[in-house]
This record gives sequence, C-alpha cells and structure tokens, in this order.
Amino acid sequence: MLIWGSSYILIKRGLTAFNPIQLTCLRLGIAGVFAVPLAIKAFRVIPRQKYFILLQLGLFSSGIPAYLFALSMTKSESSVNGILNALSPLMTVLIGYYLYQVDTTKRKIAGVLIGFSGAVILVLGKQDGSLNVSVLYAVLPVIATFCYGLASNITKQKLQNDNPLHNTGIAMSMVGLPAFAGIFFTGVPQIISTGHAWFALGCIAALGILGTLVAWVLFYRLVQRTDALFAASVTYLVPFVAVSWGILDGELLSLVQIMGMLIILAGVYFTTSGKQPDIKPN
Repeated sequence: MLIWGSSYILIKRGLTAFNPIQLTCLRLGIAGVFAVPLAIKAFRVIPRQKYFILLQLGLFSSGIPAYLFALSMTKSESSVNGILNALSPLMTVLIGYYLYQVDTTKRKIAGVLIGFSGAVILVLGKQDGSLNVSVLYAVLPVIATFCYGLASNITKQKLQNDNPLHNTGIAMSMVGLPAFAGIFFTGVPQIISTGHAWFALGCIAALGILGTLVAWVLFYRLVQRTDALFAASVTYLVPFVAVSWGILDGELLSLVQIMGMLIILAGVYFTTSGKQPDIKPN
C-alpha cells in the first residue's frame, strides 16, 4: 500500500520531464533490467511449460496496464484514472467467479461496491464533481483493471506454490526488456542529454524498482497467502497514501475526501472479513 500509494507522487515528478509513453518505457525498462538477476536464477528452476503463463502474468500485471494508463492520461485527467483503477477488485471477483469458478459471498461483493463508491467520493472530493474525460480514452483504464483482475487470478490459480521472486523475475524481464529497448525510439536519450531531467529520471527509477518490481513481488506473495480478492482490495487503500503525499505537496484535504476514506475502510472491512473461500489452484 505504501509503495503503490507513493507511486503517484513519483509519476507526477517524472512527468515534469518525460511524456507518459516515455515514462512508461523507462519505468518498465528499469524494472526489467533489475529483474534480470532474478530471472537468470528463476529460469533454472521454473519448468518451461510455465514460461507462457509467466509471460501472461507480466503482460497483464504490468506491461499492458502501464501503457493503457499512460495513453489514457494524454486525454483524461488523472482523477478519472484514479476512479477507474478502483474497479480492480470488482474485476477480480468477476474473473474469479466466471473463469475460475472461485466461490464468493454477498458480503464480499457488497464490500467491493462500498469500497468503489468510497474511491469515487475520495477522488471527486477535490474536483467538485467536474472531470475532463474522453469517453474513448476512459475505456483504457477499464481494460487495464480487467488485466489486473486476470493477473491476480492467474497468480492464485496457476502459480500458487511458486516462489514470487522467481515469478516476478521472469515475468518482469519478459515485458521490461522490450520496454527498455523502446527507450531509444521515444526520444528519452535526447531529453536526458540536456541535463535537466536527472531528478525526474531518479523518480522514475524509484518508481520502476520499488513501485513496480518490489511491489509486485509483495503483491504476488499476498495473493498466495490469502486470496486474489483480498490482495486486490489493497487498491482501495492506495489513495490514503496518495492523498497523504498530496497534502505534503501542498494539496488540501476536504471533508468530502475524509468521508470517502471512511467509506473505503468500511468496504475493505466487508471485503476482507469473514471466512475466506476455499480455493483449489489448478
């Protein structure tokens, strides 16, 4: 939660020098390079038949969503992305139920809906209900949350007993190294050569190493220890950290946003409390 919540302030700083596509290539590329040592060891112990599953994991957890959110930000406000990103737990429930026959409860579904409503209130609290959004580009974050739901369920159903370091190493190197190559085709070297982008580059490096590589290792481990929905519910807690960074950055916290936070907490309680469903990985 702390790492992902801090990602927003790092993205904000990174965008002062790079456009969204350049930032995404750097973020995934740096994560991919640092994942190589993990991947080298993992390739020795992970069966070859799981390589395609890990490629799917890399694409759905990081590769595809990162580019979709970057493209969406060129035409829509970050607030829109914040709201739509909160669909991740709902997507996790629907994909788990319909594709993997994961049992759920009305209590958990209610918690997902309550948490989503709180996220909407939290984001709209400082926007006075006014959002600049392109309907076409707003579809992109929805597709991204569908990818997150797939990644969570794939981890639980297909990779339950695997080492999360191995999973992350292979998955991130598969999507990160091509992104690293993309750095040289998007004008990044020219921007860095000006000498005015080093702070932004440092923020993106922290975003790639901590907010992508380390964060996904921890997330995969959480999925293995609990269930996909429980882990996806972290999405609702991320705004707390993001808003805290915003306050430190000079932004004001409204009473409406405080109400949204309390509603999110209620949603997380309903989602994560009670007996966890009995899931048998395939």
